[in-house]
Amino acid sequence: MKPMRMLRFVASGAARVIDSRALYAQLVVTRDCNLSCAYCNEYAAGAPHAPVQDLLARIDRLDELGVMIFDLLGGEPLMHPGLFDLVAHIKRKRDGVNLANVISNGFLLTEEKITGLNDAGLDLMQLSVDSVRPGPDSMKSLKSLMPRLDLLAGKARFTVKIQTVLTGATAREYGEFRDMLVGYPFDFSFSLLHEGGGKIAIGGEDFAQILDQHDLWGGMRLYRDHAEALLRGDHSRPWRCLGGSKFLYVTADGVIQWCSQQPGHEVSLMTASLNDLKRAHAHKPCEEGCALGCARLVSHALGEPVKTAAQSLATLAGIGRRQTAGERPASIAPESAK
Repeated sequence: MKPMRMLRFVASGAARVIDSRALYAQLVVTRDCNLSCAYCNEYAAGAPHAPVQDLLARIDRLDELGVMIFDLLGGEPLMHPGLFDLVAHIKRKRDGVNLANVISNGFLLTEEKITGLNDAGLDLMQLSVDSVRPGPDSMKSLKSLMPRLDLLAGKARFTVKIQTVLTGATAREYGEFRDMLVGYPFDFSFSLLHEGGGKIAIGGEDFAQILDQHDLWGGMRLYRDHAEALLRGDHSRPWRCLGGSKFLYVTADGVIQWCSQQPGHEVSLMTASLNDLKRAHAHKPCEEGCALGCARLVSHALGEPVKTAAQSLATLAGIGRRQTAGERPASIAPESAK
């Protein structure tokens, strides 16, 4: 992010530490998907896309509630015919200071789509991969995506982050993941495997060492000590989940949940008030053992603002800044740095 724009973002975003408004939202634009990964509970094949006008109104309402960082997700958001309009609408808010991110499997990327996202002002694209090679449960492999990565490296004016889930298989493939991405101007990170409900589903010293030995995407540094403790079986570190208050997950039907894994705490976005957000600004029974990085990132950044300020700024600096091939992204330090 350019220095002046980052200063404007920080000046506005700092108020979220003390006010009752939200900062970050994940907005489901469709539940339809071009893939059918065996483990996924966040898609419904053939589901209708949320109407563009409804989504534009939801962006307006989220902006009124204070949101400055928007994730557009699915299903597969690249299937939505109005995606470019949605990104552009986000970027028209707050004189372009808002951050727009698309979370995708990347299979539908074309030169035309990349150009459309460039023109709309996209800041970040997160590509979700499950393995180095395709398998029976998922086609979301890095090898399958390599032609799209070449397109992105040559055409994208937005930051690209490759995201996988830390499992026994991906831990063994870590070196191969990084070797395959050498020369690409992309970030790389793990999220932690979770069960339904968001509880961590892996553990052991070998997993903890992956985080201890390697410096991953800057956002994880905001809660990496908690993540390492979770992987070692220690769930005792205190924190407060800000899901439903500072972090809003909005379903394809326009309903706010605490997160993607905690339905049953719904509030309609279009009628939600600041009082609804205040009520959700409280400890939640699902906090112990929670491995959801999106909720963790926001909760730790705003819950411990002094401790996380430097890393929050470093992470922001790396978003929306187009890197050149071979350049190491600003949000990743050398792996020897600890």
